[in-house]
Amino acid sequence: MSHSLLGAAAPSFDEPLEMLDACHGRIQAQIETLRRLVQHLPRHGADQAAREAAQGVLRYFSVAAPHHHADEEDDLFPALRASQAVAREAAVAAQVEALIERILADHRRMDRARDEVLARLQAIVAAQPGECSEALPAAMVEGLAELYLGHIDLETRELLSLGRRLLSPEQAAAVGRSMAARRGAVFPEGEQ
Repeated sequence: MSHSLLGAAAPSFDEPLEMLDACHGRIQAQIETLRRLVQHLPRHGADQAAREAAQGVLRYFSVAAPHHHADEEDDLFPALRASQAVAREAAVAAQVEALIERILADHRRMDRARDEVLARLQAIVAAQPGECSEALPAAMVEGLAELYLGHIDLETRELLSLGRRLLSPEQAAAVGRSMAARRGAVFPEGEQ
């Protein structure tokens, strides 16, 4: 193993579960930006810093977050359902199905809450300096944070560990290829 002076390398598409986990960290960072924005707006309104922060969170939750859900719903969940352990063991199949249903329900709740916040962020981005001091209620942001942070905990504890346990290397590679294609990226074929 080589050690880089830059620190650990970010996971790539040939490590799809690690990529999903890394995305959780980026979501947490966006939640923290929203929390800072809630504190900033009453004092400064929609100044340049507020508009830039709102634009960054808006961009992330409009592009990356939907990709993350699609990675799970379109790629990871079908791969888990198709795993050999699920095919062999009814108890594992029931566990996987219950977890997927819970995560899908979470995704729908998160999507609704996220869309409300995104509408507020769009107003902040379009505002004149000093406007929008009340545009982003703390309760709305904390509701979104609670949904996302609880969901991230569930996925980290259960979904990703199930994926590591149940997916074959070929299934994991197929998930990674699909994730790369969704983003117009190249899958690192030489490393498989």
